[in-house]
Amino acid sequence: MGYPLSIVRIKKGLAAALPLAVTDGPSNPLAGPFDGFTRARLSYAIGKFPYAQKLTDRVKDTFEIEAPGGGRLEILVTADGYIFIDSQAGLELVLALFIELRNVCVDIAIEDPQRGVLHDAVSFREFLCGEDTAEKPLKAYVDHDAA
Repeated sequence: MGYPLSIVRIKKGLAAALPLAVTDGPSNPLAGPFDGFTRARLSYAIGKFPYAQKLTDRVKDTFEIEAPGGGRLEILVTADGYIFIDSQAGLELVLALFIELRNVCVDIAIEDPQRGVLHDAVSFREFLCGEDTAEKPLKAYVDHDAA
């Protein structure tokens, strides 16, 4: 077991506000699972990513990406619309994959469940470099009267 991450849908317009802390309640930035069409497009994009191989002996839509320079990801795109990633020393691969998947769906983020943070490409790169990402709670960006 490596470092668990997810690619998640976020509410429209929040991509510019990342990084954000994941919270429960009305100010939760998560937008639920991907719809079937988007899920299929994301799965296709993962399968076309360099060095990606579909694992036929596992659950449907499970991929492995093992880069020649090191790092390995196992990606599961679930039937109910979620994307889970298990990273074995391949966090740079997660960043590259995320950048590629943003071409399919712009309102996405990298979820780090161990830290409770949603990242965009910039904040995830800062996390990789060991810098403080200064994650912000969503309520700093939401008008409570509109929510």
